[in-house]
Amino acid sequence: MSFLSPKRLLFGGLLLLLLAPALQAKLGIVTVAPLDGYFDQQPHPELNWPALRNNTFQPRMEAYLQDRLGFRSWLLRLRNQLAYTAFHQTRVPVVVVGKDDVLFQPVTIDVFLGRDYAGEEMNHLVRRLKIVQDSLRAHGTQLLLVVAPGKPRILPAMLPESYDAQPRNATNYDAVVRAARKYQVNMLDAAALLGRWQDTTRFPMFPRGGTHWSGYATALVADTLFRRVEQLTHRDLPDFASHGLQVVTETDSLRFTDNDIQEILNLMYDKPPYPMAYPRVRFEPETGKQRANALIIGDSFAQSFYNFYPYYQRLLTPTSRYWSSNERVYWPETTPGSRTVSELNLGEQLAGRDVVILICSEQNLGHLSFGFINQAYRLYRPLTEADKAAINQLAKELESKATWEEASKDPDFSWHMYEKAANLYDHTHL
Repeated sequence: MSFLSPKRLLFGGLLLLLLAPALQAKLGIVTVAPLDGYFDQQPHPELNWPALRNNTFQPRMEAYLQDRLGFRSWLLRLRNQLAYTAFHQTRVPVVVVGKDDVLFQPVTIDVFLGRDYAGEEMNHLVRRLKIVQDSLRAHGTQLLLVVAPGKPRILPAMLPESYDAQPRNATNYDAVVRAARKYQVNMLDAAALLGRWQDTTRFPMFPRGGTHWSGYATALVADTLFRRVEQLTHRDLPDFASHGLQVVTETDSLRFTDNDIQEILNLMYDKPPYPMAYPRVRFEPETGKQRANALIIGDSFAQSFYNFYPYYQRLLTPTSRYWSSNERVYWPETTPGSRTVSELNLGEQLAGRDVVILICSEQNLGHLSFGFINQAYRLYRPLTEADKAAINQLAKELESKATWEEASKDPDFSWHMYEKAANLYDHTHL
């Protein structure tokens, strides 16, 4: 029998196939690109008697080895590609495939359909925002609310077919825009702007594989946004203008977030993007111009103005700040001191600002400003002793009406009753 008989070759091939992942993991024979997105890789578990006895070592070791299995990235990408190609599905629950392979996040579709509608609470929050706006103005600081659209609002015809028959209800976007106009809050409705521009331009406001507005839309919005800042602050900001466009058609040429949700699908090959345009933005010399001292509080849409183009860097003072979700100081990256917003003194942070800009996408309107409105309201309208007494009395009344089951299940029951009472008090005494 020949040493290189078909059976032996088959057996050797199968053995090599079985050993290949282990050899790759140990030796790194070929370079394998890591998966995109965030992954919390399991650490090596500690081997000890309690872990063995409690049966915690074995599953942790299994997870550790699985994370480091050779060719794991390739195999996962192959699995994901088969699901996408054969069934038009993703293996990532936060992404769904719409018509013409346009990708969406389900949460943005739910918001567009009004499934998180907060009703009267939005009207109350915007009323309070108006008081904050007036209080800031009295201290020499303007306020501007920027409402950014979700992708479904701009591309409703591209939603997955399963949503075609879904009813559309009142939305937080409707409530916020209506209340802002009613109470005369300074607002830039970028959702309405992009809706109009989408019908007249040949370049996308939202990319096929991204969930944020495109670099092209960012440049258009920036032109309107900073002209509005000039009007409010009476400052002549440095001039800037677009001089031509760069049009790209390859995924590798996309910038910043223009392919952000397609990347986390971890496919073997990406769907080609729609032709994407990037204006060539030129900033003029600052001679005789004035930068604005701004505090920007917003979600990830606010990052577009310093990552696609250096608007913050060129139009705002070095003392300006961007607080991501009112939690972290994200820009400038070299900000000294604490980068945790809760550790900062709000009054000191607002002092001397020319403008406070709140940038909130449609997805986050349910918690507009991420708590800043309430914090600033309390800064300028602190509770009096009479207010505190009334709230305490209302909290006691709420506690007396609560059921035993409600009280027994909530370890912070009294505190939550006080918070509820304070909220009710504010609604009636705003």
